[in-house]
Amino acid sequence: MKKPLALFLTLTLCLGALAQTKASSRSGNTGVGATIPKREASMHVTFLGPKTGWGFTKNGASFYSPDGKNLGTLPGGTLFKYSDVKSTSKNPVLVSSVKRETFWQGPYLIDCTDVAAYDGDPDTVDPDTVRNLQTYFRATGQIAERQETLLGQQHAANPHYNSARQTQKAYLDSVEKAAAMEKQMNTLTGIRKTKALDELRALKYEQTRIKAKADQEAAAYKRWKDAHPPDLTKLAADPLLKSLEAERQQAKTKVVALLPPES
Repeated sequence: MKKPLALFLTLTLCLGALAQTKASSRSGNTGVGATIPKREASMHVTFLGPKTGWGFTKNGASFYSPDGKNLGTLPGGTLFKYSDVKSTSKNPVLVSSVKRETFWQGPYLIDCTDVAAYDGDPDTVDPDTVRNLQTYFRATGQIAERQETLLGQQHAANPHYNSARQTQKAYLDSVEKAAAMEKQMNTLTGIRKTKALDELRALKYEQTRIKAKADQEAAAYKRWKDAHPPDLTKLAADPLLKSLEAERQQAKTKVVALLPPES
């Protein structure tokens, strides 16, 4: 007989605070938000859960091979079991196996920033509870993806969308290139180092122009965006979102005590 989940399952959380990287602190770019690559900021977290356990991805979680190769994103509602927690230069990762239909695959390293993790083993939990938790997190992830798609369509109507995206990407690329050049320069000596320093100075001079253009385009994007706020009624009326939310709420009522706070 399966024991009730609440008797031995402790919800764990990933807590974090935004920490701006060097690229972000220099750029000063605002207004393009989620429509551009987010290399200018990173989330640093502390995983407060047990060393072993299981759980679900929520809105999608990055996962990696054991040697650290990025394998993409696991969709919300992916069931996993983890056997260890490892620190990395970014966030803690969970050494995990992932449930694919009826098979467990892995090992993978799962970023802990978007997961709900529990003590124990899912095989010892009431199957209906596991199923309802999975439905809840899968629907949550699909809702987030659908909202992003609909809002992205509205953002794309901004006449400054492409130029703001492209110029900010160009600036961030230049920051990364300068950092790589500086690192390489520090390994050189003599005339080779002098030549590398000249090239780095030239790049940073050009970087000033790139940044000014990126800031100009980001400001234009933000002005248009502020004057044309997203039409949230389209989200409320979307049939797919309605269906997913109904499915999510139905599952939620059955496992509400086991869910993390909604942001």
